[in-house]
Amino acid sequence: MGYFDDDTKEMLEVYLAEAGQLAKQLSGVLFSAEDKNEFSGEDIHAVFRIMHTIKGSSAMMGLNSLSSLAHTLEDLFGYYREVYGKIEEAEPELYDLLFAVSDYIEGELSRMQEDDYAPGSTDELQNWAETYLRRVSAGEEVPEAACETVSEVSVPGELKQKAGTVVRILFESGCRMENVRAFMLVRQIKGLCSDLETYPADLETSKDSAGYIGDNGVFIRFQSSRKDEVIQVLSKGLFVAECRVMWECSREEAAKGTAKAGVKKEGEAKEPDFLNVKTDRLDKLQNLSGELLIQMQALDSYLGEKGLDELREGTAHQINRLISEVEHTVMQMRMVPVARIVPSLRKILRDICKDTQKEAELIINCGDIEADKSVVDYIAEALLHLIRNAVDHGIESPEERTEAGKSRKGKIIFTVGNTVGELRISVSDDGRGLDEEKIKARARERGLFHRPEEEYSAQEIQSFILHPGFTTNAQVTEYSGRGVGLDVVKKIMEDAGGHLYINSEAGKGCTFTITVPLTLATMECTRFRVGDYRFSLPARHVFHFLDYGDSKKNIQKANGLEYILFQDRMLPFLDLHKVYDIAGETPATGIIIYVRGTEREGCILVDSMYQQKRIVIKQLPQLFGSGFRQHTGINGCSIMGNGKICTALDTEILIGNYIHAGTVKTEEKKTL
Repeated sequence: MGYFDDDTKEMLEVYLAEAGQLAKQLSGVLFSAEDKNEFSGEDIHAVFRIMHTIKGSSAMMGLNSLSSLAHTLEDLFGYYREVYGKIEEAEPELYDLLFAVSDYIEGELSRMQEDDYAPGSTDELQNWAETYLRRVSAGEEVPEAACETVSEVSVPGELKQKAGTVVRILFESGCRMENVRAFMLVRQIKGLCSDLETYPADLETSKDSAGYIGDNGVFIRFQSSRKDEVIQVLSKGLFVAECRVMWECSREEAAKGTAKAGVKKEGEAKEPDFLNVKTDRLDKLQNLSGELLIQMQALDSYLGEKGLDELREGTAHQINRLISEVEHTVMQMRMVPVARIVPSLRKILRDICKDTQKEAELIINCGDIEADKSVVDYIAEALLHLIRNAVDHGIESPEERTEAGKSRKGKIIFTVGNTVGELRISVSDDGRGLDEEKIKARARERGLFHRPEEEYSAQEIQSFILHPGFTTNAQVTEYSGRGVGLDVVKKIMEDAGGHLYINSEAGKGCTFTITVPLTLATMECTRFRVGDYRFSLPARHVFHFLDYGDSKKNIQKANGLEYILFQDRMLPFLDLHKVYDIAGETPATGIIIYVRGTEREGCILVDSMYQQKRIVIKQLPQLFGSGFRQHTGINGCSIMGNGKICTALDTEILIGNYIHAGTVKTEEKKTL
């Protein structure tokens, strides 16, 4: 039997969602306060409210240690709020304490759904928090302003200016989800009132309303001929501790006022705009839409073979359009902001800077760009490795930076952009850059050079750091020296169908750029045939088509490779019959496809074209091995309408391998 009983299990999903949001809010407040080097009054109230809510909801779930810890921090920030109002130049220990608590909460939330979950100990954090609270409050005199009697919370001005009765509802301490409870109360009295509004408004959709209601209660203004009955219903509401009439104003009295606007009519109460859905349900829906897409392609092919064009272009076409809309809608539902991973990046940067005694700031250029949740989850781990690498290997110590004429604090720039169907993310630092001599020395030790060193380009030398187990650090630390890091990033990018690029300049810094598809489920692809085989390329990489017969005159050979003159420049010319040793020759009616990826461009010769479609790309089985994609340029496969397998090609790797093969051939000739 798990830690939670049947009753609390039913509330666990809601608790995890609510506590998860609060944990993210806490991290955001902490990073903002640390950047400003002060807790404003709003920041203090935010932390107080977060801890107050976590205290109550954790107690309801039987998480008494966490509830007690949150209560202590609530007391701490309650003291700050009453005595100081704001904290200028807060002690580093306060940040360390709060970040440690934030880490504990996030760690607990990640484990709570496990069958063998048991709450982790809070003893150390509890002692730390209590000791800190005693120290900061010992012997402090409360300023005169704070000693003044706190007046009763007044009725919001906009409610006083309108006719009706205003009541204030206070809920029992620790009842949690106060805004939702207030919303349900309003629903109960809606049919009894001719006019109704609340403060705060938008109870169910406003993120801050729960905290305000927990501290001040909810104000409800109503007009009703059954006033006593309305008050009785409110008083008997679930978890209602007090229902007090705060203000009454007749129509005549309200008419003398100056403010008239804003009265809501019955039926105008705002309904919820969002509905939380479990991710696994969206995953299942996405898989089902993908299977529908495959089956529809098979049906379309069958109808074409049987000559049932009327059915194919009528009912089948409409079904196909609806399936495409469903698939597109599911994709939109799964899109999340890339910015959601920023707090994790700030956290890892803070931790590693503290441990390495370095100084660095994270500059975010993220915007409102969104990607599929699975893609964002994939790249999150990769980006954490890149941030660690930037600080550990790139950013110098404050003393070194001062000597080099740089500012003491390094800069790490996180930039996100997107093109059609592709996400492009870069992590740049202004550190020392890659040390090519160290990389060469380590590469010699590991036997990574396969031709004379002087013939390797800077990019090829830099790419050695992506090999498993490669490291230039002689000493093993918590963050480096084991050769585990950038090879993990490369593996993650390969699994996501993406790429990793490196650009470094000695003394000025290094930039790591990753590109991944916006979604891993389906992709708009250009499909074609070569011999008896079917292939596809991402449609976002296809820009132009040429007639093979008319373009033969522009094809030339150089260094053992074929190139074609296209738009006044010579580009690699890939005949897939030769690249993949496919029997036969390209017919005179063949087609040349001009493709351009993130870093490379070229022309590909194919026999014939199929219709461009959005298709489901399946990853290759693990038995092919981790190097199969890199050596072959094959990224996965899909099923065509007639049941044939269609091989998905990777534009960047395909062209890169072709160029590299020509380089190797040239070197072999020189050797002979």
